[in-house]
Amino acid sequence: MKASLFILFFTFGYFPLMGQQYVNPHFNTYRMDYRDLGYPNQNLIPADNAKITALISHSNGMIYGATSGRTQSYLFFFNRFINKVRPLGQIGQAKGIYHTLLEGKNGLIYIGTGLNMFAPLKLTKDSPVYYEAIEKQLFKDICRPYKNYKGGHLYVYDPQTGDKIRYRNDTKTPLKDLGIPVPGQSIYAIAMNKEKTKIYGITYPYAHFFIYDLNTNTVKNLGEFLEKRIFAGPERTWRSVPRAIYCDPQSGFVYTSGNNGMLFRYKPGSSKLERTKMRLPGDLWEGTSSWVYPVVEAFEEDSSGNVYASSSDGFIVKLDIQNEDVYNLGKPRQIRRIRAMKIGKDQKMYIISGELERSCKLHSYDLTGKKGFRELGNFAVDRSPYYAKRAYQFDAMAIGEDGTVFCGESDRRGKLFYYIPGADVFKGGYNPYNPTVTRMKKDAPSLIPEAL
Repeated sequence: MKASLFILFFTFGYFPLMGQQYVNPHFNTYRMDYRDLGYPNQNLIPADNAKITALISHSNGMIYGATSGRTQSYLFFFNRFINKVRPLGQIGQAKGIYHTLLEGKNGLIYIGTGLNMFAPLKLTKDSPVYYEAIEKQLFKDICRPYKNYKGGHLYVYDPQTGDKIRYRNDTKTPLKDLGIPVPGQSIYAIAMNKEKTKIYGITYPYAHFFIYDLNTNTVKNLGEFLEKRIFAGPERTWRSVPRAIYCDPQSGFVYTSGNNGMLFRYKPGSSKLERTKMRLPGDLWEGTSSWVYPVVEAFEEDSSGNVYASSSDGFIVKLDIQNEDVYNLGKPRQIRRIRAMKIGKDQKMYIISGELERSCKLHSYDLTGKKGFRELGNFAVDRSPYYAKRAYQFDAMAIGEDGTVFCGESDRRGKLFYYIPGADVFKGGYNPYNPTVTRMKKDAPSLIPEAL
C-alpha cells in the first residue's frame, strides 16, 4: 500500500511541484505553448532527427518546417485548422536543412539540403606550429565530412498534393529533384528574386555563390567570394560564411555579408560580387591578430520597404541600401549571436538570441521607435500535470497568418513553440513569480536561482 502511494505521489504530485520551480517568461504565460512533431507511436519525428532548423509562413496559411538530425531530415507543417503538426516525410537522403526553405510560384516550396550542421566535430589532436596553424587545421577538420559528400540537392515540394498524403516515419516526401547546384557542399542560405524565376544561394563550407535559373534549370556558380574563411572554434557558431541573402525587389540586386563584415552585392548579369560601403557592427578585434568578423544572420523587410539585418555579434541594424548606410539599433542581449529574426504584424520585430552554451531568449523590438527592445524571456511551457517543457536552443522563426510567432526548437526532441502577441511584458520587466538570486540583495529580483 505504501509503495503504491509512493508511486502515485511521484506520478501525479511530484511533477506539478517541479513545474512550480520553472523560470517562466515575462508575459502572460498562456500566450506560449508548443506542439509535438507528429503523433507518438504513429508518425512522431524521431528524437535524434527532430532539430527544427527551417521555418516558413506559406501563402496557404500554414507553417512549414524542416529538421536536421543524426540520420535524416524531415519535412512537416503546422495545420492551423486542426491545431496540430503533421510530418510530411523524409527529405531524400538529407541530414540537414539550414534556413533553406522558400515559397515560389503556385505555392511550390523549394528546399536546399546538406549535412547536419549540429553534428559533432572531430578535431585533430596535434596541430603543427606555424602562423595561423590552428585556424587552417580547424578548417581542414570542418571540411573532412565533405570529402566523399556528393552535395546538397535543391528539391521542390508541392503542398497541394503532398499535404494530402498520410505519412509514417519511413515515408519519403514526394519531391522533384532539381539536382546538386554545387557538388561536394551543403546549401547554406537561399533567396529568390521578385519574379520568382531565380534562386540565389550560398554553400558551406567553401562559401560559393550560385544562381539557379528555374526557367532553364541551369546553374551558374560564381565560385568562392570570401578572401578569408574564418572558423573561430569548435563550437562552430562564428563561421565567416554568411547565413542569409536578401534580394532587393526594386533593383534586383542581391545582398549578403563578406570579408571583414562588409556587405557585398551581386548585380544580375555580373560575374562576381562587389563590396559595398556598408559594414555590420561587431567586435572586429583590431588589436589582435584574429581574423574573426561578424556575418549576417538574417534579413527582414517591413511593410514600408525598410530593410533590417542581424549579425552574429548580436546587433540589429537598419540598412539604407540606396545611400549605402547602416544604422545600428543596438543589441537585445549582451551575449553574441541572433539565432532568428522576423517582423510581426504588430509593428514589432521578434528576435531569438543566444549561443549554443547559453539558453535562447525571445525579444521584441518596437519598430515605431517608442519602446525599443523588450526581453520577453525564456521559452517555458508549464501545463502540469499534463505536460511541461523548458527549451534552450532555437534556430528558426516564422510569423503566422494571424501574427502568431512560431519558433523552432533545435535540440533533441525538438518542438514547435509558438507565442501569441497582444500584451507587453509584466511591470518591472520580470515575471514576479520567478525565483530570486540568493547571492543578491533580497529586494533585487532576478531570473535564475543560483548560490555561490
